[in-house]
Amino acid sequence: MALKYELAVANGTYMGSDRTQKTSWLKIGAVMSKQNGGFVMKLDAIPTNVIDKDGNSVAFNGWVNMFEPKPRDNQSSNGQANKPAQQERQASPPADDGFDEIPF
Repeated sequence: MALKYELAVANGTYMGSDRTQKTSWLKIGAVMSKQNGGFVMKLDAIPTNVIDKDGNSVAFNGWVNMFEPKPRDNQSSNGQANKPAQQERQASPPADDGFDEIPF
């Protein structure tokens, strides 16, 4: 399954480095695409309360936002993981440590 969207709820605000007020997002799950063209949703958390813009704890209103996932450090822009170049390794025979046969 391929990750299509990240699910998040607004959970308060904070002051950004550029001195502007920004929304704080709490990731609660993901939406993935299936091979047959359908979608599935995986919830990692179900919010009961969230923090409003005034800093008060309020009941979760049921709205969930879907964001396209940002590429991670080890992913290319097409969402596929960048695999480091594999170096060929030759297997060395195990050392004879006297424990070749386990009695149980």
